[in-house]
Amino acid sequence: MKICVVIPILKEKIFEEITYRELEAARRKDVEIGVVSIDKGPASIESAYDEEIAAPWILEKIKEAEEKGFDATIIDCMGDPALDAAREIVDIPVIGPCQASMTIASTLCDKFSVVTVLKSVLPLFWRLAKKYDFKSKVASVRSVEVPVLELEEKRSEVRDRLLAESKKAMEEDGAGAIILGCTGMIGMAKELQEALGIPVIDPAVASMKLAESLVDMKISHSKLVYPKPPEKERRL
Repeated sequence: MKICVVIPILKEKIFEEITYRELEAARRKDVEIGVVSIDKGPASIESAYDEEIAAPWILEKIKEAEEKGFDATIIDCMGDPALDAAREIVDIPVIGPCQASMTIASTLCDKFSVVTVLKSVLPLFWRLAKKYDFKSKVASVRSVEVPVLELEEKRSEVRDRLLAESKKAMEEDGAGAIILGCTGMIGMAKELQEALGIPVIDPAVASMKLAESLVDMKISHSKLVYPKPPEKERRL
């Protein structure tokens, strides 16, 4: 089984290396992982504007992955950018980390919280929760106030802030599980889960496990819901 992870930002070697390392540790032994970044687009995704700029290049990488024989793909961003469009243009499963994480969290508790990077992206998660029909399950969306591009250099500080905000989500908001609200927080879930005593979901790992399961079951997204776009002239 081959799974392609598309990091929907301009290439940053450190992000690709961390993502590959963490998913290699979590993957099943019969799974091969490929990690790619987009050739054009934003340096990070922290707004709807960033998502729209990244979308054409995400779709390009998703299409390439299918053509290269990958069995499933992951759009490695918690905003799930270009997810619907990607599902229209390929037949293999395309996983969005936010949808995957919220789906899994909903099976583990009555209410869960998302702890993400910046206050400015909080509305995005409420919109996605509404879209995926999980709004009633979201206890809160909180932020650590560290931009995506600073997550790695401030990793220790980010862990501390994640722990503090997650405790508030438990004690003040009634959260029974925590979703890390950025795939750049990969590798932090285990330590937080041990400290909090409740499930903490790493969206990148959740996406990979969902991708593995769909490939195993030989099922993908419904083409009645995500039909192939009609043939016509399109200019980018």
